[in-house]
Amino acid sequence: MLASLLPKIKGHFPNYSKSCIKNVLLLSLCILIKETLNLNKLKGLIGGFLDKPHIRPDSGYKRLIRIFDHHAFSRLWLDLLIFVFRVIGLEGEYLLLDGTSWKSGKKSYHYMTLCVSYKGVAIPIYWMNLQKLGISNIKERIKLIKKAKRHFNLSHKILIADREYLGIEWFKFLRDNGLDFIIRLKDNTYKQAIDQGAGKSYDQLKAKVRRSKVATKVLKKPFILAGMQLYFVVLKNPKNDPKEPLIYLLSSLDIHPKKIAQTYTLRWKIECCFKHLKSNGFQLEQINLERESRCRLLMAIIVFAYVISIKEGLKTYKNVPIKIYKGGSQEKQISLFRHGINNLMKFCLSLHTFCLYLLNLLKNIKGYKISSIIKNV
Repeated sequence: MLASLLPKIKGHFPNYSKSCIKNVLLLSLCILIKETLNLNKLKGLIGGFLDKPHIRPDSGYKRLIRIFDHHAFSRLWLDLLIFVFRVIGLEGEYLLLDGTSWKSGKKSYHYMTLCVSYKGVAIPIYWMNLQKLGISNIKERIKLIKKAKRHFNLSHKILIADREYLGIEWFKFLRDNGLDFIIRLKDNTYKQAIDQGAGKSYDQLKAKVRRSKVATKVLKKPFILAGMQLYFVVLKNPKNDPKEPLIYLLSSLDIHPKKIAQTYTLRWKIECCFKHLKSNGFQLEQINLERESRCRLLMAIIVFAYVISIKEGLKTYKNVPIKIYKGGSQEKQISLFRHGINNLMKFCLSLHTFCLYLLNLLKNIKGYKISSIIKNV
């Protein structure tokens, strides 16, 4: 039964053996069900998922680690991403850039991650472990974008990022590579250049927004920074934070300031993604592989599992009840990711049923959808 299903899936991975694809799918299923990527915590599941209860946990661990022994330096990580992005027809106008960092023992991790905003969800397409705490530098950001461009079509996209991602050299690189951007500023950043432009000064713009009785008041001013035509946007902080009553944005886009402000709110989606990859999902902070090449492959398998969960959640997420808070705000009772993974747990209880599920996904889309993100690689 399983033997008849695997060749159909392997057909989408012609450069890899059937045992390789089998083990990758097995690891993906373990991660989905156990919600951790710690291989020591997954090894006991192998026998049950293969309907072979006699398999010992130490044998299960050897099976899982074999994936990394054989394919850490291959392009399996990329082929997994391309497969799952084609399955969902990944496309999107907006790129989100941010990092998440932590320390485990003596090792420091900093996953600077580039995502595509897809149907209200941040989908990771490329990442770099900077192996340090603290913020990234301009050279590291440029390196990430250059590497991502080898495999994914980033042209004419709009990059959204937080205050960490500033710098004139960085802005010029983005514009030279066909990327527009909306990036949050710290107060008084580039104030002198903004004041030199015609119209109201930096402080006058701030004062006008602050005294306005309109909660959604937002103003924009064009200015020149190192020869680049950019736009400064100031708006009221919707969180009513007394420490930060205003939000400052920098953009290369000459569009209505309210559109810039509204688009910037998509940045929060990458924070949600990190939460799902970490505490609310796959426990990324438990990653325990020694070499960076192995960690890259494991991260790709995690993204594979994450995207499948999102795909499943989208099917019925409209039926999830709304929770209304005292202040009047409202949101779904559970996240799209959690809804999807809960549904997967109901019927993906063995590798056989998981393969059936994947084949059904492929059957329903009637071949790969066109993805605007993937290059011909």
